[in-house]
Amino acid sequence: MKKISTLFVCLTLMVLSASADQLWLEENFNYPDGNLEQAVQAPLELHKWMCSLKSADALGTSPQVVNHNLTYPGYIASGQGKVAVLDATVGAASSTQRISVYYMDTVGNRDTVSMYAAFLIKPISAQNTSGRDFVVWEGSSSNSQVRGRLFMLKNGDNIQLGITKNSTTISAKSADLALNTVHLVVMKYEYHPGASNDVIKLWVNPALNKSETENTALVSTDTQTDMIVRGFGLRQRGNGVEIGGLRIGTSWEDVVKTDGGDVPDVPVVDPDVYAVEDFEYTTGSDVEGQGSWVVSTATADQGGTSPMVGGSSLVYPSYGAGGVGGALVLDSVAQGVSGDSKRNTVMPFTTGKPAADETIYTAMLVNFSEMNSTSGKEFFAYLKQGASAGANTTMRGRVLVKIEGGQKSFAIHKNSQAITTWSAESDKEETALLVVKYVNRSTSSSGASDEFYLYVNPNPTLDEDANASVMLQAEGNSSDGGADLRSIAFRQMKMNAVVDGIRVAKTWDKALNAVATAIDETSVGAHKAVKVIEDGKVLIRRGDKIYTILGQRIK
Repeated sequence: MKKISTLFVCLTLMVLSASADQLWLEENFNYPDGNLEQAVQAPLELHKWMCSLKSADALGTSPQVVNHNLTYPGYIASGQGKVAVLDATVGAASSTQRISVYYMDTVGNRDTVSMYAAFLIKPISAQNTSGRDFVVWEGSSSNSQVRGRLFMLKNGDNIQLGITKNSTTISAKSADLALNTVHLVVMKYEYHPGASNDVIKLWVNPALNKSETENTALVSTDTQTDMIVRGFGLRQRGNGVEIGGLRIGTSWEDVVKTDGGDVPDVPVVDPDVYAVEDFEYTTGSDVEGQGSWVVSTATADQGGTSPMVGGSSLVYPSYGAGGVGGALVLDSVAQGVSGDSKRNTVMPFTTGKPAADETIYTAMLVNFSEMNSTSGKEFFAYLKQGASAGANTTMRGRVLVKIEGGQKSFAIHKNSQAITTWSAESDKEETALLVVKYVNRSTSSSGASDEFYLYVNPNPTLDEDANASVMLQAEGNSSDGGADLRSIAFRQMKMNAVVDGIRVAKTWDKALNAVATAIDETSVGAHKAVKVIEDGKVLIRRGDKIYTILGQRIK
């Protein structure tokens, strides 16, 4: 009896320990080299890798266990055990696709619990630009119920990761990731009370010394029925990738652990921010060739020379992207004045086409104090470039400025429509904040339903709806084609202008990056400032520089 009691106590302690730790699986693939799936299996065995019970996903061959490991600085499972290798040739066709599942539990009461999986990946190759899934959450112990799919997309010489709940249309995708490089991934099945509202989240290379909420997640948006997580699956569907250091549990803290050593401060890449440009380059240098700036691929838009980097930065009340670095300077003499002398200077913000209904905001500061009167001159547009030098380009969402009597106003049109509406006028000497909104309504490159809007001098501390009074709708939003636009472009033709503080993002808040205080109260950008009076005008002094209330540097 004593032996039985002792055994019972030990088992109880083991169960309590596992429950407290909340770590359901620590998998370092310490198996014999060869097939990951066990050779002999009952119809369903817990704690073993086995082929999917769904016949359509039980084709091809097992992933292979290979005797080396993956390392990631600071991660507790770095350098442990072996790896499971998914072969890019397996599942390249539907006749060979296969899911290998690790069933953790078939009866556990987890209908109100979120599940986390942290693991290392080393992408070797991706075959598909629209994406193929290679990791899934499994919800059935009798057939197959996938909820939570992690995709790999080929993107030039890089890959991207994307997620859905259970759709072939990817909800959100990461920035570019290098092949043959180890990345840390955290995938969450997030429970929510109610029906068909659970959410899949993904963190890519999160900072290990920061919490779940301090790291930025990709979030699924497709609606599917919910499930209870029963297992974790590796899917062979045309992706070549090594996987190691897998940890599955019910909290971020249990799966995302450090090894006790120094944790590098990994910069968190916000997937909702496409581009940040403050022109922190050498004053007087060419803009093109620095950062991501290039000249247009269209021969007709390569006249003149590159715009220059100016040494003065622009600022605007409560806009968080001013007062830093330099600026882009468009010069009508140096950069071409007409016809074949015009030039488009381009910055790609993504290599993949925007998803259906994806919205892109470009916020920027512009100043036209050195420009003469004009009845309307185009200076900005979204652009799709050709694949090679000399290839045609497509421009949409063109923004124009009009200057008359020392006042400036702005307009937007989709392509070549006549302008009928201009914004309210403002002093041409003052810096303006512009936000150009692009709504990709179609997955077709010629979708006629794509939309463009322009906000002129919005209040960055207010949301988009609250700034509706300063919004202009592009002529042609109900007609003309779209273009899967992937770049922003500044046009240099009879144009004198200064551009600064560019932000390209998927949301209004990320593009505007508002700061808490206004220029005429306490600060310019992040630097302390004070009011001064000169010649009867209220100005702002920051250090030895003088600005107008609206942020134009004048001394």
